[in-house]
Amino acid sequence: MVKIVGEKGISLSDLEVSYKDKIEFLDIEEGDKISLLSDNMFKTMFQNENRLKYSAKLISYFIEVDYEVLLSKLQLVKNSFSKKKSNEKNRSGDYVAEINGSFIAIEVNNNGSLYVMERNMEYAHRLYASQIRRGNKNKKKKSNYSQVILININNFSFIGYDKIIDIFYNRNDDNIILSKKIITVQIFIPNLLRKWYDVGEEKLDELERYLLTLVLQKKSDTNKVGGGNSFMEDYIKDATEASLDEELLVSYDKEKALYELGTSEGEKIGFKKGEKSGYDKKSKEIAENLLKEGIDVEIISKTTGLSKEIINSINM
Repeated sequence: MVKIVGEKGISLSDLEVSYKDKIEFLDIEEGDKISLLSDNMFKTMFQNENRLKYSAKLISYFIEVDYEVLLSKLQLVKNSFSKKKSNEKNRSGDYVAEINGSFIAIEVNNNGSLYVMERNMEYAHRLYASQIRRGNKNKKKKSNYSQVILININNFSFIGYDKIIDIFYNRNDDNIILSKKIITVQIFIPNLLRKWYDVGEEKLDELERYLLTLVLQKKSDTNKVGGGNSFMEDYIKDATEASLDEELLVSYDKEKALYELGTSEGEKIGFKKGEKSGYDKKSKEIAENLLKEGIDVEIISKTTGLSKEIINSINM
């Protein structure tokens, strides 16, 4: 990859990924709940029309729409693209909703590979272009592209980068924004956990407490951060009851094993450029073993950070 003349600043992709202080997937005991960082729990609590209030609450912290108005207007939408041409890729997102013509996408990332980051970027750009109204005769319309706000909830961080929440626009060196149509919100859960450990829940703002309410699992922890807030208490109760579902628990146990395998290998090998080939080789070995066990390709992709195309080539 080439550099622009006079290029300033750093790229997150140049930094080393760290899993220190990540949320571990724990065995669920009485009174505990499954973390929202679990794909299966995310689908249960966020991809559910009857529980739309929980995702609406998270979104309300980032956009200038009152929560009650947002809840009444927010609509879950189809979150996948059909494969129309041979060179197109099938791609589905964790969560996509629409409000006032804008898309809000939420992705949960337990794997900190460069591929996962770029895959999320690719999905946001496809959403951005998906609602082009071709042949529009309204000359006054400024743009035919949809606004996309992508919220990444990351269960990893970068060494030397301590921000809990960071918002990325397409800006120039003078801080002038080219377009507000694609905005990425990065949330780094390990950095939030470290702040909680250091200052306690009393020093956290409401958004930080809500994020912890979503991702923490132990009853004693969730009561500390969410206790006293009726909305967070409702989430804890609902999520705890949902975590009793036998089918969800079985799916979670499988996901837990994959997650432990994927992140432990990531910790051993790292994601520095000089170690990338070693990581890719080990990831392919892991993927091959998981395929033999009949694990879904989509799950293997999210666990190992390999593309579905690479995983399918292993399976040939």
